[in-house]
Amino acid sequence: MKAALAFVATLALSTAMMAANIPSGWKVVTDRAKTCQYAVPPDWTQDALFKSSSLSPDKKSTAIVNGVKQSMSEIKTNSNMVLTPDKVIEDSAKRYWYSYKNTLGGTPDSTNWYIAVPGNAGITCTAQVTFQDPGTDSLARQIVDTIGPVK
Repeated sequence: MKAALAFVATLALSTAMMAANIPSGWKVVTDRAKTCQYAVPPDWTQDALFKSSSLSPDKKSTAIVNGVKQSMSEIKTNSNMVLTPDKVIEDSAKRYWYSYKNTLGGTPDSTNWYIAVPGNAGITCTAQVTFQDPGTDSLARQIVDTIGPVK
């Protein structure tokens, strides 16, 4: 009985901690299947066609999320073949996060991050966050902290 109560308390605490990752007033954006999400400041706009993509007001920062039916280890292998890591920022059980050079066009001086977070039911939440202004690094990090399964 004590073990069950401890489990429920831990689950409630971890859920509250995950919910605390979303700053007050921010908009939650989900992927098409509503399996994964992230949050952005209220003045960011969602793309009309790709609803899981958001753009900053100055059009210098973007974020997009997608749920992928692959394990974290599969994601690490597959993403590295397409978006070659420049620098690994975090490689843990809770998140795989790296910067990469944009070889697909776009702005060459932008910072590009790829993030993968374990989701639910065999889904991994993958996201890309890109920003041109180095001064927005802390805002981009706040967005990264909100990436995960839909709550």
